[in-house]
Amino acid sequence: MTNEFMTDPIPGSDVLISGCVVRFSDPEGWPSIHANGAHISAGVESVRVNPNNGRLQVIQTLTDAGRNPILFAMIQADETLSGRGIIGGASGGTADTEYVLFDSTQDRALDLREKEDRMRIQGETANVWLGWVHLAAPLDQLSSRR
Repeated sequence: MTNEFMTDPIPGSDVLISGCVVRFSDPEGWPSIHANGAHISAGVESVRVNPNNGRLQVIQTLTDAGRNPILFAMIQADETLSGRGIIGGASGGTADTEYVLFDSTQDRALDLREKEDRMRIQGETANVWLGWVHLAAPLDQLSSRR
């Protein structure tokens, strides 16, 4: 089934890419953006633990879903977290994205409000890599559609 939101490939000039590395090196396991000479954060304002549900919440600089609809969001656990059986999934994608971190060894989602769960992801080099691809303009305004 096709509809107006299905399209041929979109050229790179019509997309925006943002991303960051979130590190859990804080002694209490709280998340922070990891940016330095080797890691850049683009399009991300802040990260935190959502106090309502214990998920990792990332606040982005793109805030208008109608203006910049999302193509995809991803999360990739690094080798430290993968070795512990931690995986993740994204929810949302414009303005803020929430990520559920799942401990496959315990067969449950982590609640990052709880110190015990934060300690499952805490580590000097424990990271998740996050990324988003958005359209640079509404679909009907893209140069590739004119």
